[in-house]
Amino acid sequence: MRPLTKSSIMLVSILLLSTCLNTGSSLSTSLPGDLSSTLDDGEWVNGTLAVNGSTTLDPQNANWILYDLDDLYGEWSVLRSGEYFSEVTPINLGVWNWSITIDVQGLECTCWLEISQPDGLQRAILNRIVFIGDGPHDPILSPKHDSSIVLDEPVMISTLGLLANGVLADSNIILSWCHAPNGACDGELLSADANATWTLQDDEHIGSFLIDAEELGLYDGTWELTYVLQDSFLRTSPHVSVRVFVDQTDPESILISPSNASEGDTIIVDGSDSWDGVWSSNLQAVWYIHQPDGSMRVAEQSETNGLVLTLNPKQSGNYSVQLDVLDMVGRMSSSQVTIIVQNIIPVLEVSIDGIENTSPNSIQLAEEENLIVSAIAHETGSDKETLVYEWYINDEFVSNDEMLEISNLGVGTHELRLVITDDNGATDSHEMDLIVNANSKTDDKKINVWAILLIVVILVGIVLFTKRMRLTENESSSMPKWNKSSETESSGYTDSDLPESELWNDSNASIGGKD
Repeated sequence: MRPLTKSSIMLVSILLLSTCLNTGSSLSTSLPGDLSSTLDDGEWVNGTLAVNGSTTLDPQNANWILYDLDDLYGEWSVLRSGEYFSEVTPINLGVWNWSITIDVQGLECTCWLEISQPDGLQRAILNRIVFIGDGPHDPILSPKHDSSIVLDEPVMISTLGLLANGVLADSNIILSWCHAPNGACDGELLSADANATWTLQDDEHIGSFLIDAEELGLYDGTWELTYVLQDSFLRTSPHVSVRVFVDQTDPESILISPSNASEGDTIIVDGSDSWDGVWSSNLQAVWYIHQPDGSMRVAEQSETNGLVLTLNPKQSGNYSVQLDVLDMVGRMSSSQVTIIVQNIIPVLEVSIDGIENTSPNSIQLAEEENLIVSAIAHETGSDKETLVYEWYINDEFVSNDEMLEISNLGVGTHELRLVITDDNGATDSHEMDLIVNANSKTDDKKINVWAILLIVVILVGIVLFTKRMRLTENESSSMPKWNKSSETESSGYTDSDLPESELWNDSNASIGGKD
């Protein structure tokens, strides 16, 4: 089997430090399978390591690795490894006994034995610490706490202690600490003996001791703390490191905001001056908004940016904004501000389709002409969505819409009135006269009829006159013509000189012939 990579070894190291070894039962309780062993931590063997146990998982698949625990925080050397159990015996349905025999001849170490089996998508893992070789062997500590702690009041931490020989009651836990704001020691390294108490819990020897900030002189900030187990022979274990965050300062919530605003304004409530000493940047904020209607709500995520609240009030009235700041040890401080939000009275204009001038006092239109009138509301703050529109013609309500189409008004003057009202009851209105003029199309038709009749009469007169003239000419052409001689002869007298009874008497002509 090829050696484990550095990342795999570091993963096992993290398991040792952060999962708080359960040496009485090697399998995490979150796994459905069961992998256990009768081998106790701290066994001292020489020559051959025999490990026995039981499993409810498929025994055909198993891996084991033996590491050298020379440095808890460094790379662990792989001393032995293998696949499969050495021996498997079925004892019940779905239950098997197993054993692993490892030749450890020539090894000299405090070792970490890890046995694992696949369990679905996870792995069941069993860990044991064993002393191998003639010795002497250094003590070993396996922490039962997290790799970092937050310190306000004194905190009790516990660790498993193992000795190859000797009595734990005769050993000491030695603490060392330094201020480490940037992760590494920055200043003097201090040390002291911890007043540890050893108890037997589930066949394990557990040492417990207090980390007291006042006793150790730890002020607010980040500290690096390590401890080791020293046996009666002055041999020491590999050190265990703990990152300690000290916060003994009460936070203070501080708010800055305007005291007055108008509907529709964007109000910034700033709590960034809230304070918690060196941990001010770690403060957690919870915002509460008490609204004018008496309801209270928690600010939405879109309204907050850490210690800054952006408020867009939709109602007028008194708003109370509360900021609770919590530090990392759970202490809380609260502050409140009151903001008076003034209502904005709506301002109204009326727009008429096709006319540039807005809000005229009167308009003229012809009978049967349609008219479209629209309301334009200004300076409504956040009330535009809730405005109520009321149209009246001659004091009779006609519509609630923003736009009104007017048609079929009778001839005469009509009063059009629009009233808008916001959610606070504030109003604005506009009145105008609609002057409807009588339709002139009927008179035009009458005039056109008389004009046509007149033209017809004229044409008839012309036709009759023309015919009469032609008749007169015809009559003239049918009468006898007198020649010039006759005219000359008769020029000495006229018909008028004769008596009427003689005008056409032939005897007169004969008498004249005789003469």
